[in-house]
Amino acid sequence: MKIDTLNPFINKDAQAAGGREKPAVAPNAAPVAEEPGRPADVVQLSSRSKMIARSQELAAQAPEIREGRVNELRERIQAGTYNVSGRVVAESMLKKSITEV
Repeated sequence: MKIDTLNPFINKDAQAAGGREKPAVAPNAAPVAEEPGRPADVVQLSSRSKMIARSQELAAQAPEIREGRVNELRERIQAGTYNVSGRVVAESMLKKSITEV
């Protein structure tokens, strides 16, 4: 089974094979056997996966533009006190281009 990190409740392999999608199970739900005599499937989320999910929720809620930081930089530029190294800019550009690949 392959778990999609953006939506971990969808079984992509089952969908690709034409199988039916299994319903999402609440983290504290009791296991349910699909066939008598077979052990039930159980899903347990690690604390790390819960932390990642919470981080994604918080990131989605965060504003895309940090107005306070933008205003601070705008004031520093207008006052002539904002200086940035060309090396720092180049490093940032390279890091961003590498992570986007």
